[in-house]
Amino acid sequence: MKAAQGNIYGYVYSKKTIFRYNTTLHQTDSFFTDRILPLEIMTRWDVDTSTHTFYIFDDTGKKIIAYQPVSGKLDSIMYPSTTPAYKDISHTAYMITDFDTSRKVTRLKLRNFNAPAQDTTLYEFPYFEDGGLSADGFYTTNNRNHFYIPFYNGGIIRYDETNNNIRLMHTIDNTPPSNIAIPTGNIYTRSSKSIVVNSTATADDQYLYILSYVLSEDAVASNYRGPAVDVYNIQNGAYEGSFRFPGYQSRPVLQLAKTADTLIAAYENNILLFKLTSK
Repeated sequence: MKAAQGNIYGYVYSKKTIFRYNTTLHQTDSFFTDRILPLEIMTRWDVDTSTHTFYIFDDTGKKIIAYQPVSGKLDSIMYPSTTPAYKDISHTAYMITDFDTSRKVTRLKLRNFNAPAQDTTLYEFPYFEDGGLSADGFYTTNNRNHFYIPFYNGGIIRYDETNNNIRLMHTIDNTPPSNIAIPTGNIYTRSSKSIVVNSTATADDQYLYILSYVLSEDAVASNYRGPAVDVYNIQNGAYEGSFRFPGYQSRPVLQLAKTADTLIAAYENNILLFKLTSK
C-alpha cells in the first residue's frame, strides 16, 4: 500500500489490479490493471512522489515498469538482463536481495538496472543453514532513504541515497538474527517456532513507523492483543515511542502508509485513517 497526493493505492493479488482511493472525493477506481500490461504477479512497487512515477516489479525481479498516470500510458519497460534498457534509470536507487548459491549467504544489493553485473553489495546477512529464509523481509522508502526490514529480527538496514551510505538500526525488542528454518527434503520451510517481529512499515521525512506484534509488558498486562506501531527517528535511529491501533472487527493490520499527518492502516476488508498528533 502506498499514499501520494491525497490518494491511497493498494494492490489486490486476486484481481491483479492496483486500486486507487481518493481521500477527498471518497471514490475508488482501478489505477493499474493487467489490461494495461499483463503481469503474472506484482511482487513489489514504489512511487516517486516528486515525479509521481510508479515503479512496478514483476515476479522475476528482472523487469521494471515505469508508469506515469498523468499520461495514462506506460513510460517504459526495462529488462535489466538485456542491453540496452529502454530508458536510463541509472540514477534511480532500488535495493534487492540476492542469494549467493555457492556461499549460501543472502546479500542486500543496490540494483543497477542498466548494468546488472555492476550491482553494489550493501550488506551481507549472517550465514545460517536455512536457504536464506532468516534474511527474508520487506522494503519501504521515503525517497531519500531506503529501508530493508527483516521479518524475524530487529536489525534494519537503512540506505541513504543522497550520501551513498548504509546504517544498521535496531528495534527495541533486540531480537537477534537466528536460523528460523527446518530442512524439508531438498528445501527449507519456516519453523513453527519462528516469530514475525516486524510485519509492515512506512516512513515519512523524519520517522520510520514499524508495525510489530511483539507486545510490550504493559500491553500484555492490559490484555491488549493488537499491533503496536514503534516509531524511530530516521536521522539517528533512536526509538521515539509507540502507540497502539484500536481493535477493528478482530482483524489484523496488514499494511501501513503515511501521508501528511495521517497514518493509513489496511485491514483485511477495510482501510482506516488515523490522524497523528504530537501528544
